Amino acid sequence: MPCHLPASEETNVSLPAFSTQAELFSTAALSASLFGATDRYRLFAQLVYPALATARGQLEQCYCADNGRVAVEPVLMLGVSLLQYLDGLPDRQAVEMLRYHAGWNFALNRQLGDELFHPTTLVNFRQRLLEHEHSALGFKIILDALAEAGLVSRQSRQRLDSTQMLGWVSRMSRLDCVRESLRLALQELDGGVGSEARPEFWLEGWERYVESQTDYRAGSEALGRKLVEAGADTARLLAWAHAQSPLVWGPQHGGPERGGPAPAPGARRGVCGPARTTCRTRGPRA
Repeated sequence: MPCHLPASEETNVSLPAFSTQAELFSTAALSASLFGATDRYRLFAQLVYPALATARGQLEQCYCADNGRVAVEPVLMLGVSLLQYLDGLPDRQAVEMLRYHAGWNFALNRQLGDELFHPTTLVNFRQRLLEHEHSALGFKIILDALAEAGLVSRQSRQRLDSTQMLGWVSRMSRLDCVRESLRLALQELDGGVGSEARPEFWLEGWERYVESQTDYRAGSEALGRKLVEAGADTARLLAWAHAQSPLVWGPQHGGPERGGPAPAPGARRGVCGPARTTCRTRGPRA
């Protein structure tokens, strides 16, 4: 049967081989000494992950079964999406958790050191769920698993808003992308711009984006305010950079060394940095 994907998909992807069997020396083999009976990651591994695995058939509807490059395992993608929502982490930090966090790897039946994926893969996965009307799948799985374990009543009138969850994770990731871009920009300028040439808001920006971390578990309103704040700081930094010589702004962005006028502060320009990769709607792998 031919596989029909939405028009927004750039390329087809096929599914990888999938197994719920943990390896002998995996994080799961050390679970007794690392995670207590009521540990949240043990509960996720025992109650939620098996339910995610049984839902793979529904997730397969978002992919081509045997056509195109191999995708990142969708059960893993759904599990990561749930954990990053529970722990309040944007996409980039969620991938970092897979790199070194034993609890995350135990909950998702992985080993520390397993191959990672690009953060934009999570963006693509969320889009697949929305396009195939499976955005509520993760919440349904969690509620059914908790009911099966007797932790919530099957008649409980729980209200689980999957759209709100996906939207919140997306906002966290957009904010993280902008903040990371500002951090890298300030650190790059720090090595080449003397203190006398720095803008008046330099110390404020350095403290906000280089020396501080954002609590992404804050409410939607707080995240919205921080995103507006980061946008205003980006505009200030770009306006200052446009007013400088090509030694700061760089001739590759249309400075005088290319024979043309420097772009206006409000002009749209390509930005080299995390925003070029982390915020793309299509990543290296889906």
